[in-house]
Amino acid sequence: MTDGTSTVAAILLAAGSSTRMGQVDKQLMALRGIPLFMHSLRVLEQSDLIDSICIVFSEDNLAEGKRTVSEASPEKVAATVVGGGRRQDSVKLGIDALHSAGVQPEWLVVHDAARPFIDEEMIERGLETARETGASVTAVPLKDTVKQVEDHVVTDTPARDRLRIVQTPQVFRASTLIKAHAAVTEDVTDDASMVEMNGGTVTVFAGSYDNIKITTPEDIAIAETIFDRRNGQPADQANRRWGVGFDGHRLVDGGPLRLGGVEVPFERGLEGHSDGDVLLHAITSALLGAAGLGDMGSNFPSSDPSLAGIDSARLLERALARLRETGWEPDHLDATIIAQRPRLSGHVEAISVCIAEVTGLAPNSVNIKVTSTDHVGAIGDGEGIAAQAVATIIRPN
Repeated sequence: MTDGTSTVAAILLAAGSSTRMGQVDKQLMALRGIPLFMHSLRVLEQSDLIDSICIVFSEDNLAEGKRTVSEASPEKVAATVVGGGRRQDSVKLGIDALHSAGVQPEWLVVHDAARPFIDEEMIERGLETARETGASVTAVPLKDTVKQVEDHVVTDTPARDRLRIVQTPQVFRASTLIKAHAAVTEDVTDDASMVEMNGGTVTVFAGSYDNIKITTPEDIAIAETIFDRRNGQPADQANRRWGVGFDGHRLVDGGPLRLGGVEVPFERGLEGHSDGDVLLHAITSALLGAAGLGDMGSNFPSSDPSLAGIDSARLLERALARLRETGWEPDHLDATIIAQRPRLSGHVEAISVCIAEVTGLAPNSVNIKVTSTDHVGAIGDGEGIAAQAVATIIRPN
């Protein structure tokens, strides 16, 4: 507690709509076998700084959430309540539920259950910082440059050293937050904004880059990595493999030039028994290698007349079928096209989309880059194009 006698209550928000998670309620999703909201609840329950907890569920997940809480038998959960239509409504309902349960805290710690990596040190920093002004927020510095844009035109570049990414927990003197809720009716994205709009001062304390918010399915994989690292568990290498592929072909007069399944306008094409698509060949070779299934030559020999002029996407599909027969699935692809001519940067997005469609991967799991040799060697002289790829495959549990 802040001074050894103050009462501190936490409001754990688990009432989000989870619209970007598809049909899955993220609060009930398992992160390493534990429902997402329970990760935060465990920290709050075990914290010496927290006296009482109110969990705010949605109407849809209330019954399952209460059942899960009941099975865990926490001692500090004073109330559970259904949230409102807006985040600020859910927080206000949480405050009211605490008061109805006879809890009148001096300090309130508001935390999003979608951030499972809250820790004791974060809570302590928040409470200490909030003593200065009655309100404090977790934040981390930006790593990237931020541009203000209107109609695809940059209008400003704010100074990065003055900007912060705000997280939760956010800590407030209870009276400060209650007054802000009474005064502010506009929609806001966090409680600190209400305090600011009501004339209050909000201080910032150090957060953590681990303190991510689970919003999309891709975030679960990141969260699992963070969880394993924080809990001293090695990555599950038995169910993950990597493979490397490389291919190169000579450019000849006439076309079309096909790269990554996309036809690129150019007066020359790639020579090969199939359509000569070096990028798909490199990716196919990397996937086969990762699964221990040999190489392109052994699986699709140039001596096979049925493969003459074949679309290399069909070869990739056949390789994926063999991969899946052995229990593996593609997880991520990173590939580089090496070409002096033609300029390919304008085609990267279409190539990435095409490969994602063939492999069934999410677009952000296909990373395609282009480079040249700066006029060095045969490729630099425009005699050919090469590609290299690294494939990650996983064995689903």
